[in-house]
Amino acid sequence: MMGSYDHVMMNSNDYPRAVKFYSWLMPKLGFPKIVTYDKPSLLTGWFNEQASFWLQPADNKYEEDLFHKARVGLREIAFKADTRELVDEVFREVPANGGKIVDPPQEYSYMPGYYAVYFCDPDGVKLEVVCCPRK
Repeated sequence: MMGSYDHVMMNSNDYPRAVKFYSWLMPKLGFPKIVTYDKPSLLTGWFNEQASFWLQPADNKYEEDLFHKARVGLREIAFKADTRELVDEVFREVPANGGKIVDPPQEYSYMPGYYAVYFCDPDGVKLEVVCCPRK
């Protein structure tokens, strides 16, 4: 299908903390199924019928490297919400689940009706949950 993705994979500096964070977030965003593999390496994934999101421990030889959205690599991941209420719900629950709010929910001028919250996961990776009518 054009305009979709199959999977996203991320490495975490604190894998148990990240698994806890994403185990709260991903079911809210339509990824209800979870699986963990320990071979060939530790890997946890959340998925639905169309896509998946995977997390694995970072290699400790890179532990001094910190994420920054301006560096080469991932800048942010934006998850689609069906309602503004879900955007608001995620905003209220992020801090209690180990994340940090970057920008609270509001309507942005990117396109009419673009309503989003921006936050970071426990490793500092920037995430967004957005509700926006597409025409």
